[in-house]
Amino acid sequence: MRRPKQSGELAAEQALGAIEQAAVATAAGDRIGAIAWLRRARRYAPTDPTPALSLAAALFAGGEWVEAGALFLEVAAACDLQEAWLGAAIALSRLGQAAPAARALHGALSRHVWPGEVAGLPLDRIAAAAGAPGWCALGPDGLLLVASNRGDVACACDGVPVAAGALVPPGAGAVSVAAAGRALLGSPLDVAAMRRTEGIAVARAGGIEGWAWHPGDAARDPVLTLTDGIATRRVIPTDISMLSPRPLMRARRLALGVAELRMFQGPISVTALDGSALSGSPVDPGLEARSAMFVAREVARIWPARQAGRNQAGRNQAGRKPSAPRHPPILAVPAAFRGDRAMAASCPGRPVAVVVPVYRGERETLECLDGVRRTMPAGTRLIVVDDASPEPGLARALDGLAARGLIRLLRHDRNRGFPAAANTGLRAALAGPEPRDVILLNSDTAVAAGWVEGLRAAVHAQADIATATPFSNDASILSYPDSAGVPAPDRRAHAALARLAARTLAGVAVEVPTAVGFCMYLRHEALSQAGVLRDDLFAQGYGEENDLCLRLRHLGWRHVAVPGVHVAHLGARSFGAARAALQARNIDLLNWLYPGYGALIAEWVAADPLAPARRALDAARWRASWRTSRGPATILVTHDSGGGVERCVRERCAAIRAEGGHPLVLRPVRDLSGDAIALDRAYLPGLCRLALGATAEEDAAFPNLVYALPQEADALAALLRMARPARLEAHHLLGHAPTVLDLATALAIPVEVRVHDYAWFCARISLLGAGERYCGEPDVAACESCVADLGNRLEPPVAPRALRAHSAAILCHAARIVAPSRDTATRMERHFPGIAVAVAGHETDRYAALTSPRHMNGTDLRRVCVVGAIGPEKGFDVLLACARDAAARNLPLSFHLVGRSVDDERLLATGRVEITGPYAEADAVALISAQNATMAFILSIVPETWCFALGQAWRANLPVAAFDIGAVAERVR
Repeated sequence: MRRPKQSGELAAEQALGAIEQAAVATAAGDRIGAIAWLRRARRYAPTDPTPALSLAAALFAGGEWVEAGALFLEVAAACDLQEAWLGAAIALSRLGQAAPAARALHGALSRHVWPGEVAGLPLDRIAAAAGAPGWCALGPDGLLLVASNRGDVACACDGVPVAAGALVPPGAGAVSVAAAGRALLGSPLDVAAMRRTEGIAVARAGGIEGWAWHPGDAARDPVLTLTDGIATRRVIPTDISMLSPRPLMRARRLALGVAELRMFQGPISVTALDGSALSGSPVDPGLEARSAMFVAREVARIWPARQAGRNQAGRNQAGRKPSAPRHPPILAVPAAFRGDRAMAASCPGRPVAVVVPVYRGERETLECLDGVRRTMPAGTRLIVVDDASPEPGLARALDGLAARGLIRLLRHDRNRGFPAAANTGLRAALAGPEPRDVILLNSDTAVAAGWVEGLRAAVHAQADIATATPFSNDASILSYPDSAGVPAPDRRAHAALARLAARTLAGVAVEVPTAVGFCMYLRHEALSQAGVLRDDLFAQGYGEENDLCLRLRHLGWRHVAVPGVHVAHLGARSFGAARAALQARNIDLLNWLYPGYGALIAEWVAADPLAPARRALDAARWRASWRTSRGPATILVTHDSGGGVERCVRERCAAIRAEGGHPLVLRPVRDLSGDAIALDRAYLPGLCRLALGATAEEDAAFPNLVYALPQEADALAALLRMARPARLEAHHLLGHAPTVLDLATALAIPVEVRVHDYAWFCARISLLGAGERYCGEPDVAACESCVADLGNRLEPPVAPRALRAHSAAILCHAARIVAPSRDTATRMERHFPGIAVAVAGHETDRYAALTSPRHMNGTDLRRVCVVGAIGPEKGFDVLLACARDAAARNLPLSFHLVGRSVDDERLLATGRVEITGPYAEADAVALISAQNATMAFILSIVPETWCFALGQAWRANLPVAAFDIGAVAERVR
């Protein structure tokens, strides 16, 4: 028997396969078939704009303007793709939607070089309908294109008047075009964005690899200049066959071998026509070879093949045997190595310099500097390094602050990257006569009162601490509340969070393997001993602070996180699609310099020493949120495996809120290590997490309220007690500790059991037994044999006899037991004599009367709709057998699966099954209706407790056939 595929295991592969099938259908002239395949691809990859764009184009070709326009807008918003803006403009203009069409056309004109005439695009009509006096664009030859019947058109490039049709010069920022004070459609033209080059250059095997392109002029091949200061070479990459790092990019592959770089002697700068450096530049292809040669020569020097002055006995002329060298040089130092304990004097009041490197982001930078000036203690210096900012407004503002004596301003004459800018500031900070600690701070951060004092106290708490880093919303391993990072809070929310963190975690410091460079406090002695950042290796940045911290570690220093200090971080935005490539390049470099660096970080992350601090801060926020709440709370205990249970829990949360109450959801915690997809990961024994409700936003609000049961039951109960709970609803115990419902006893509240499946007495949950068939609900001895043969699906595993005893104890003491159908209630009452189960359906079955099935003639193909995620319990083998039989006997039958299965490939191979792919619940009925089916078939071979697919099929006005078993049969009757 083939192993059922894991949930979502092959989603990307299935999406790609569907796109390929769509191409086959298109080549065969089957537009309808191609659209069906593209819809399937989109459902398997809902966040990938590639199938969305292909589907939009296919719908556009058929004149389906409404859906095509919506899809084009979706892609344009996600990727700023000119083709998508243009498609949306045409589709919306065909629908007579003047304003949306004009906005879409503006997106195509204002940030992209104009490609020339576009078939079907009524430029003048769209502009006129929107009330614009014409339109403007930048042509591929750099000429300013202006289309207007007005004689008073005025054009300006960066504020300087220019003529229509003029050549827009290199380095231009923006062009505005107006008539009588009204902007033409497209104005202002963001010329800098149109000419921007995005890319990455990486040294590999003595050569250079990478990619480059113009996001605002995708048809143009980038022109790159390579120079080491002496030799220069121009390169024009044209190969677009590479797999681009981001969907819908048209990156050109850059690949230069050793022979092509022989003219260069040192590090090579790789720059675009506008002089901007590619990410990763300067790049040093010879670094690895030179390092290897240095090591080889050093080894040869220490262990020479011949020793001068030795006799045949191996003794020198003085008669003494020479000793072997005691300390051979090793350049690559294991990351986990720590040197002897470093010591420094404690200086809790030492003066500090704050160094802020600046490049882009006028508003964010000035707000950051204002916050630093308002919160820094007396005697603190603020040093700003302008790394040749391309924003004139920012440069002028910095000049103004420096003229007023509010900052010390240092300026580079050319952009040299973050590490070099940081070093300029660090050296300036250390140049004074008195010892001064330094804080290296990103210009896109926001600080709060007490931040300098908190970091300084942490560093000087012990004599061997070199660096301190605060918590932040976006700080890699030091992010709070989640390591994935969240958007920065506004100023008021951040100030409140910083105050709460300071009260809750005062004096707490946790050792970390490395600081995080967005805000790094550096002790004077440590920085003086280890030196500054390596600006020769890390290009524009990422990893340079890790290198410094590892050097300090090898000298005996330690690094700490300070969760009682919170600094907000807007997050890196400077590198675009090259960001991930630059990070990967620099992480590879760190692992080369410090073998085991990745493992060191991974081990620390797995141990998660900051978990108690994050939980303490979450708990403090939780307590603060309940001080002003009103209305009773209901605790819902459930699993984290999705499906119908999750839908019911969400609906219960909504109902509780509608009644004026507050739902609290308690879920088990999955093991997030490894590469498995979320819903395929095992639960961690005994751990549960508390959330405010069932939505993703509510889950993300307090992600660290994780407790181990039964050890931390008292702490969890104390937190729950703050919400004044009135009852506990047990929806599902999968993944939970057996003692989880003891919380109700501790809180003195009743337990209500909601039955969703048969995990109360079936260790395989669904009553699926040998041969993938309904087991018949035998006695406990037969159940034990079944589990021994087929496995236990409960987490943690519970033997059938113990399961029934444990469930009986819960059910007998429950204040109320509710099942969604009489069939389910009867089965529960049979297995647990003495209990009474109430019945309350999950939804109403009072639908409008179904229309009669259509009469089919002998040549018509009968279309049968199947709904849901079809696994063994839901009748996968039945569907496969039906499809194969229909194909073998050439029956006039086709099956249309709205959803997916455990093995789509085998179903599709029959030629009688079409599969839509996963769908959003809100789209189910419309998607079922779109199949134009004669009937629906519920294939479940075990007794369902409800079956939402049945209601969806009925709401789509389809008669339904089903096996005579369980709640489905009860509802059909």
